[in-house]
Amino acid sequence: MQKTTILITGATGSTGSPTVELLIKQGYSVRALVRKEDKKSNFFRSLGAEIIVGNMHNMEDMRAAWKGAKRGYFCYPLAPDLLDATVMFAQAAKEVGAEFVVNLSQKQVSPTVKSPATIRHFLSEEVFKWSGLPTAHIRPTFFSEWFLYIANSIKQGKLPMAFPENVQHAPVAGEDLARTIVAIMGEPEKHAGKVYQLFGPELLSYSQIAEIFSGVLHKNIIYEEVSIQQMADAIGIGGFEHFKDHVAKVISDDLFAEPKINDAIRTITGKIPMTLSEYIDKNRSFFAA
Repeated sequence: MQKTTILITGATGSTGSPTVELLIKQGYSVRALVRKEDKKSNFFRSLGAEIIVGNMHNMEDMRAAWKGAKRGYFCYPLAPDLLDATVMFAQAAKEVGAEFVVNLSQKQVSPTVKSPATIRHFLSEEVFKWSGLPTAHIRPTFFSEWFLYIANSIKQGKLPMAFPENVQHAPVAGEDLARTIVAIMGEPEKHAGKVYQLFGPELLSYSQIAEIFSGVLHKNIIYEEVSIQQMADAIGIGGFEHFKDHVAKVISDDLFAEPKINDAIRTITGKIPMTLSEYIDKNRSFFAA
């Protein structure tokens, strides 16, 4: 029997990379779309993935990426040109008669959000609806990988973010999102048309997150509420206005509102997602001084 070919965009990212690996382990034919040949793409190739080097804003590249594929994962970074990429991805998928798409969206998506990034995710979801492609939308909360971006600050004993220390969310690891994507991808008929809010297993305030870092790393980590500019600088994207505008508006867009947590990942995958302490311990080398 011929294997189903699955296209993975954002293949070197926090969700795309583990998704490629899990799909290959499950026997799928995987096509990884990457921007350039590098160590990661070579690793995927060694596992058996087909590597396509292309630009998601080039229609011919997207046609080449979709040729022969039946299912696809759409993952795009926080950027103002999301809609262009969505339209090209969806059009190329329609042209080859794709049977299913999993779309990475955002937790707080609604028709009335103020964040320029989030309203684009709302419109991206609508594009997939208009296209007629069977699609499942996943709306995760903050990734645990966010903390890798400020690892240098954590090494210095600080956890600098631009949110009140008492607000709560349930950080979710990219690895757990990947398991969810793979499970959804394996049963298109069950998940097409569904929207899933996805969370980690613990509802935590930022002060509690700092305490968990302190306990796992055996050093004192203090949460520090900083300005959006300071947070962007710490991440290394201080000049990225789209990101700063997004962060400035997400609280009014109910980023930390209900639902704050659910059991969707366990329900879909049969496995409880990792706790934040487990994530920190697994990635200890990034945080340890």
